[in-house]
Amino acid sequence: MGLVMGYRLFLSFSCLVLLSLFSLWTGAETTSAPLPSKVLPADIRMIIDVSGSMKKTDPHNLRRPAVDLMVRLLPDGSKAGIWTFGQSVNLLVPYRLVDESWRQQAAKSASAINSVALHTHIGAALEKAAQDVVAGDDGFRRNLVLLTDGVVDIDPEAVVNIQERKRILTELLPQLKAAGYVVHTIALSQDADQELMKKLALTTDGVFAVAQSADELMQAFLTIFDQAVPAERVPLDDKGFLVDASIQEFTALIFRKAEVPATIIIAPDGKEFTETDPAHNVNWYKTGKYDLITVQQPQAGQWRIKTEMAPNSRVTVVSNLQLQVAPLKTQVQLGQPVELQYSFAENQQTITTPEFLQLLAARIIVARADDPLARTQDLVMEPAPANGIFQAGIANLSQAGDYQIRLSIDGKTFRREFVHQLQVNESAFHISKEVRQENGTAVFQYWITANPELVDKHNTRALALISIAGQDQPPQNIRVNEDGVWRFSLVAEQAAEYHVYVDMKGIGLDGAPLEERLLADEFYYPDEASVLNPIASSSSTGSSSLAIPAEEPPPSNNLLLYIGVGIANLLVLIIGFFVYRMIAGNKNQAELQDMENTLNTPVATRDQLPPVAIDLTEPGREMDIPIDEAHTTIAPDDQLMADNLFPLDNLDDDSSKDKP
Repeated sequence: MGLVMGYRLFLSFSCLVLLSLFSLWTGAETTSAPLPSKVLPADIRMIIDVSGSMKKTDPHNLRRPAVDLMVRLLPDGSKAGIWTFGQSVNLLVPYRLVDESWRQQAAKSASAINSVALHTHIGAALEKAAQDVVAGDDGFRRNLVLLTDGVVDIDPEAVVNIQERKRILTELLPQLKAAGYVVHTIALSQDADQELMKKLALTTDGVFAVAQSADELMQAFLTIFDQAVPAERVPLDDKGFLVDASIQEFTALIFRKAEVPATIIIAPDGKEFTETDPAHNVNWYKTGKYDLITVQQPQAGQWRIKTEMAPNSRVTVVSNLQLQVAPLKTQVQLGQPVELQYSFAENQQTITTPEFLQLLAARIIVARADDPLARTQDLVMEPAPANGIFQAGIANLSQAGDYQIRLSIDGKTFRREFVHQLQVNESAFHISKEVRQENGTAVFQYWITANPELVDKHNTRALALISIAGQDQPPQNIRVNEDGVWRFSLVAEQAAEYHVYVDMKGIGLDGAPLEERLLADEFYYPDEASVLNPIASSSSTGSSSLAIPAEEPPPSNNLLLYIGVGIANLLVLIIGFFVYRMIAGNKNQAELQDMENTLNTPVATRDQLPPVAIDLTEPGREMDIPIDEAHTTIAPDDQLMADNLFPLDNLDDDSSKDKP
């Protein structure tokens, strides 16, 4: 039984090791279809400058209505708090989960925003609002909204202010980024330190805006709100908006043009509403510039709005049928690709039914802030993806600037839209390329140079990322040469589609973190026809290689796999040997004990022996004849035979094997 159990133990362990290795190998070689990332609830922390200079830059205290609107739009279940700062930092509205009581308290407290403080302690304000910067992820998307009109001003001595500004960039900003904070900044004056505020937003993927009027300030807050608290919308135009049966609630934010005194909304059955109506689940909040209307369990059908709407009007909905969009970056570099991933979900489950997906029509509308012409990009929806997740690249981002991206979906009986703001920036790096032929193969050579006024080249690393035929190659470090240039080459031999990216990561000359992903190249080799029609060009075979000066490529995944298999085999042999020794040792010990018990048993005398009957008639039976030890002697030859049968002098107990 001990042998069987040991053998089973050996086999179980061996199988476990081999299965673990197989899982590791297959996991490294296969990837699952990408899924849209879950959008976490928002954590909004507003930091409002109340220094004395605000009397000049914000004489009508436009901060109050802007903060009031932000407060009223925040959904239940998010977190929020409001701080004011000058020479010191004060908590104006407690930081906690948002509910109706919090909104009422915050709206009331917003009226206390003033302009009486001395100095502008931006660093202390950021630290106070982000006092949990070292805490782990709590399941919320952390956002800081900084509104100021000034510069770092904590001391009459200029050198002290310069040192504090440097501390914000080199110490505080990296901490905020590492903790996952997104810092949005609004400059209320052209005299504000816009370079500092841009750096805070760009490094953490936040929004940067300059607002010098009431409309610009409201626009800035709404842009930040859309990025921090993405909400599902339905398209709104001059004809109104469509409410389908899956919508449980809608909130219409209607901005009125200056000469329009009131807003009227008309339900599908023709009933008009101009104010709160509890009998029809209508709640209405009105200011001099906008109406905020919430309707629960609304009628399905076309709702109309009877007013002249100003820009930024929108309708958000709560629905069981949800348009899910993977989070997008806010800050991108010119030439950096931007891709949308979107799907529909019903009761939190992604819809994969082909009959539903084939009914969808989608388009992307791209509008640049300084260009009145919007560009429309119709999306290909067929064939419907098996996992229900559509992907589309965003085109028309050819210039630096602020862009609005609008994804509009028409499902015949329902409509949804998603709106996102992008800030496209000039890159701090420039890539040059040269292609030459060597021995019948194409060599693509790339040079990367940095803006010497922005980048600390010798404290910046470059990493080449190559994709060949959809397969990511091992990343390669690129070393900067003495001239401050990063150089690498790609030898293309395989007929395939190539994508070449370079990740730049380091610090700027001002000490702030610097990180960019550059699109170096995209091409087919030898040409598009050969790749898309491989049968016609089957002779194009081979591999491709990446040549990087003075850098050793890391070990390949296959080499690591072979090493792992070898080590596992060795472990199996070692464990098997010890299991065998354990089983064999137990068996020998048991046999030895049986033999010793037999030899130590006293031999019975003739008188004590029971009579033995010998049956001579049974064929093949041997006779067992008792021997009287007292009358029998063992000859020397017999003694030798006994020693061979029972070599007790040569057997040692396991406990005495190590004794001298």
